[in-house]
Amino acid sequence: MMRFLLFAIITGLAAAQSGRSARGVNVKNAWVVDKQYTFQKNSYWNFSSMANMAIGQVPSGLKASNYPVDTYFFSPANVLVKDGYLQLWVKNKSFRSGEVTVLQKVKYASVRTVAILSEPAGVCNGMFFYQSDTQETDIEFLSNAKSASNTDATSDANAKSNTRWLWLSNQASSYTGTKTTQPVALPANPTTTEHEYRLDWLPGVTKFYVDGVLVWSSTKNVPSVAGTWVFNNWADGDTDWSAGPPATDAVFKIKEIDMYYNTS
Repeated sequence: MMRFLLFAIITGLAAAQSGRSARGVNVKNAWVVDKQYTFQKNSYWNFSSMANMAIGQVPSGLKASNYPVDTYFFSPANVLVKDGYLQLWVKNKSFRSGEVTVLQKVKYASVRTVAILSEPAGVCNGMFFYQSDTQETDIEFLSNAKSASNTDATSDANAKSNTRWLWLSNQASSYTGTKTTQPVALPANPTTTEHEYRLDWLPGVTKFYVDGVLVWSSTKNVPSVAGTWVFNNWADGDTDWSAGPPATDAVFKIKEIDMYYNTS
């Protein structure tokens, strides 16, 4: 069943063009997405139209993180708005990582991120909602094809060796539960070409899109409380996941964030 599902997703993405989701429409001081979902607010950051900023500085509404996590550390020194992108860095042979969060607390959202993923093996690029380890939904890219998670997905799909995957997940809603996750095929040339990665978190369901095409949805382990939207690029020594650090500098480049959301 897993192999059939992965094959279908691979086929669908290969046929898709590098498109974008339709923007939400403002109707009576609310934002309507896909002609059916209504949100209170819209925040839009177009980094391609911004001037370069000093290291660690980000535009209004965002915050560069500064805190440790286990073996790695999120530092504002690894966050840079330059040359038309929000750049989140992991420096070579280092676990010092880059992260930006949205200041506004969010409860349900449609978030579209136009980005170029990191090429060097050994990092995780993340675009996700987080309130706690049991209230989280993610889009993540593991750049190391040798990561145990990537190699397991490749084996399950009977795919070509050294295949990397885009990981879509709802984390387990209890500490004794099991997360809901699906690896899907990456769009063409994701580490050199801009693509749109979209996550819709709605009451009772999460929907995941690549270049405007729905690639997976889930009604299991869907978050239900307000929290924070996060964008990051990080590495640790976990061979099952990020399998880092990278041998050369790894940069996750975000061109646009288009976010429709309700507040807590």
